[in-house]
Amino acid sequence: MLCPGDAAWPAGWLEVPGPPEKIWGRGTAAVLGYDAVAIVGTRRASHRGRTVAQRLAAELGRLGWTIVSGMAAGIDGAAHRGALEAGSPTVAVMGTGIDLTFPSRHAVLRRDIERTACVVTEEEPGTPPLPYNFPRRNRLIAGLARAVIVVEAPIRSGAMHTAHQAVDLGREVFAVPGPVDAPEVRGCHKLLREGAHLMESVRDLTAVIGLPAGADPTAIESAAAGATLPRPGSPARWIWERLDLTGLRLSELRGRWRGTEPVWLEALTVLELAGLIQRLPGGMVARRIWIPDAEHPR
Repeated sequence: MLCPGDAAWPAGWLEVPGPPEKIWGRGTAAVLGYDAVAIVGTRRASHRGRTVAQRLAAELGRLGWTIVSGMAAGIDGAAHRGALEAGSPTVAVMGTGIDLTFPSRHAVLRRDIERTACVVTEEEPGTPPLPYNFPRRNRLIAGLARAVIVVEAPIRSGAMHTAHQAVDLGREVFAVPGPVDAPEVRGCHKLLREGAHLMESVRDLTAVIGLPAGADPTAIESAAAGATLPRPGSPARWIWERLDLTGLRLSELRGRWRGTEPVWLEALTVLELAGLIQRLPGGMVARRIWIPDAEHPR
């Protein structure tokens, strides 16, 4: 348990409205003082949204940022996993008592978070996931972070509440755009209209708030380095360039392919072994990683 005045008490929590009187946690409390960025979004995230959140968290983690989120389903969980993938600390701010895990399917994720950083809550032990706990939790997420990134959020959502809490605290807010007809991104577009920063890559964030303390200035060049794409002109590259994070029916893509069946199957195998694509329900296939600068053919 931590209280204001303890060495590990983060300075940002002294600024939040109605600052907590005590915090329960598990893990390494010192992580609460690290330079952090929050990534938040809807629980009902699309495959695209989860992929973007995980990729952004991994890239920011490699730059030296600690990733903060709320351990909820959807975007939050993806952000924590991305940080863990990069070997970066990630802090989960919960809306339940410290003795409960919500959602329960995140028990393994929580264990992994506690090994590298910490989970924290201001709720008394035994407190269930009551709806009014989560708006209270959101101010703690915003207070820990130098900036808040919103990835997929309906206009009326907890992620939007976190973004507004961040504005009130003088933090920078970033939003990832999405398809204009998708209700889960309307909150992001509203934030952009209200003056939030456009978030397309980690460079957008570092251009505004710089790098975390002690980071290598050359790290930005390698932070987004991911899996090597197939060479241009190859069958595997042909498939890759026609996919996005949302997904496309494999049969539709196969109908546009003019090569032979063995070459088609080999190209799919190359992409799957490289971890570049993922099969989705309903005979769909999608990119597995987010590369914002990748070209899309007309």
